[in-house]
Amino acid sequence: MDAVPFHIGVTTDDLGAAMRELATALGLTWTTPTTGEGLFHTVDGVPNPRPRSCVSREGPIHLDLIEGRPGTIWATTGPRVHHFAYWTDDLAADVTRLAAEGWRLEMTKPDADGRPTLFAYLVRADGFRLELIDAAGRADYAARLRE
Repeated sequence: MDAVPFHIGVTTDDLGAAMRELATALGLTWTTPTTGEGLFHTVDGVPNPRPRSCVSREGPIHLDLIEGRPGTIWATTGPRVHHFAYWTDDLAADVTRLAAEGWRLEMTKPDADGRPTLFAYLVRADGFRLELIDAAGRADYAARLRE
């Protein structure tokens, strides 16, 4: 797992307003907001429609703005820090290691054997949340920033 986050996830109830406000305040530009297809499920089986989101083109630590719908893990009544995201070369091993240190796996896309793939949200008892993302997705992420 990288030592420095590559993005900070911020949830908001109004993506357009958050984009305008942060663009003005921080001089950011944004990728086009998109909504992925399908559902994610928490490890408890709760379905979560994929959120609409965009990413700041400026970095090195980008902002990932996520529009939180009620009833999802991204739900919010205003802009809030949701998670810190890190690249990992071994997602399953890092999830196992963090779970042994007291982190709870909250959401992932499991493979046929139940192991995490693509990403994983892990949360501590105090609510602090990490997102680990498989480093195989770096090129897709970079392409999104160049759109």
